[in-house]
Amino acid sequence: MVHKTLVYELKIFNAIFITIFAIFLACFADLSYGQQALGQLGGYAGSDNFRAAPAASAPAAVQMPKEDKALMVAAFKERLVKQVTTNWNHPTRVDDAIVKELGQAYAEGVLEPVIVAVLSDPRLERFFPAGAKMPPEEAARMFSMYVGAELESNGHVAGVAPIEGWDALTARHLALTRPGAPVSAGQAFLSGVAAVQQTPFSSGNYIKPLINGAASFGKRAELIRAARRSVYLTTWAFYDDETGHHTADLLIQKKREGLDVRLMIDKDTAGLYDKGVLGKMERAGIPVLRYQPRSKNYHEFHSKILITDGKYAILGGMNIGNEYSHMAGHEIWRDTDVLVQGPALKDAMRFFAQAWNAQAAEDGLALRADASAYDAAPAGSSDASIVWNTPGQEPYILLSMLRAMYGARERINIENAIFVMMPSVKQALLDARARGVEVNILSNSLETIGDKIMGAMILGEFPDLMKAGVNVYLKEGGLSRRLHSKFMTVDGAYGTIGSFNLQPRSIRYVMEIAVNFSDRQAVGELDAAFRADTAAAKHAKKVKDLQIPAMPIKGLIHKLMFNQL
Repeated sequence: MVHKTLVYELKIFNAIFITIFAIFLACFADLSYGQQALGQLGGYAGSDNFRAAPAASAPAAVQMPKEDKALMVAAFKERLVKQVTTNWNHPTRVDDAIVKELGQAYAEGVLEPVIVAVLSDPRLERFFPAGAKMPPEEAARMFSMYVGAELESNGHVAGVAPIEGWDALTARHLALTRPGAPVSAGQAFLSGVAAVQQTPFSSGNYIKPLINGAASFGKRAELIRAARRSVYLTTWAFYDDETGHHTADLLIQKKREGLDVRLMIDKDTAGLYDKGVLGKMERAGIPVLRYQPRSKNYHEFHSKILITDGKYAILGGMNIGNEYSHMAGHEIWRDTDVLVQGPALKDAMRFFAQAWNAQAAEDGLALRADASAYDAAPAGSSDASIVWNTPGQEPYILLSMLRAMYGARERINIENAIFVMMPSVKQALLDARARGVEVNILSNSLETIGDKIMGAMILGEFPDLMKAGVNVYLKEGGLSRRLHSKFMTVDGAYGTIGSFNLQPRSIRYVMEIAVNFSDRQAVGELDAAFRADTAAAKHAKKVKDLQIPAMPIKGLIHKLMFNQL
């Protein structure tokens, strides 16, 4: 139970390993060619001037007796394992050894079985994410997804336009978000945020942060039971545990009462975690859509929102499972949701209708959602807007966060589970420090991350910020007390809460949702929670306090697969 969500996230990183080996498979016919290709691949994810290396013709599989082939594969495996285990702290030696051995294996036509043998060797388990191994069929599927994403994204598929490179993307995003009014300017600041996120703020909203599972799931149950017309739920994962079945029973009851009840979930996680709870709801007549565009099977649905009667919405970081609700088990993850009521429900229903109708059309489902089925009656005094990132389009959540960072004059508090530094975010935070803004970040420690690869990727991003005076705090307590929360506050007056992890993948390939708001009371509640969280966390005052794992291939992963991190 402890590892179930974490394992899936780690599979992405395990797939990155497989992908890197697969790049060798495609490109390394011999060592000299491999070194040339590796140099050209240096800008694969991060350069706007990337040019693909010429395609190498794959050698035909060597025709040899089965026993001889097995001996050859075993010999390659032994040399590779020895190079990795003895030179792990010497990145150049490891990279050169991998290139040489895999290049020779490729030339002999035995690279695929060599890769399988190496990845299966128990001596290398300590270098890979704990619990992240997968069956060969699943590895092949994930490999196809991630390699396909990078081939398409970088213009190597005929008829598919490449995505914007990181250099140009960063420059354009900073040009859009640097100029503008400070948070203290009120409506002038909100107008600037509205311009970059392409969604106006509405007044008259009620915003209530829901700190941790009991608050959120208690309110969810209350809203579902009180619903009279409709209950719409989207989530990344719906676990087959006490929380999952409790939520399913609530939804089934409302369906029996004649309400319009629907569920939308990410297709891959539905297949990973569902042991029958989704079928239980479908048998009760609840339509369940599994998000995955046929043309972009590597796109992911990470948006979590509950909408009842078009009048109330709860959104944030929590999936439907015990570690979020704290209803059962020993896992108590730190997470944050938010209750929204008022005119911003127009945005919520627009999001749901857009996501539902697009997938329903692909799946041949006639049932559509009505974006106009919302209740916009004023319910409070907050200015708010609900925004989302659609894969392949402008990352409006990121843009709104950047504009808020540049609007800061006093303090930025960021609490986020996954913090893989995008260039624009790093620059915005460094610029904030240069203006004298206090910047505080809470993320996971190596203890709550639970593996070396993710630890290196997340913790390795912080030293430059710390040198500039950013305060970095790390959640402790082990995997069962992991941080999963995703919010930011600025100057005690502006906040954002949602599903958005601060990582490249979340703007490239993932559908995310968040609510942005101006409300001193709600922001004050978030800041109070942040102070409590940081007080219980480790303050990393020196780089050594981060405990960054040695990860020689970190640079290689960044070069080849930055979009997927």
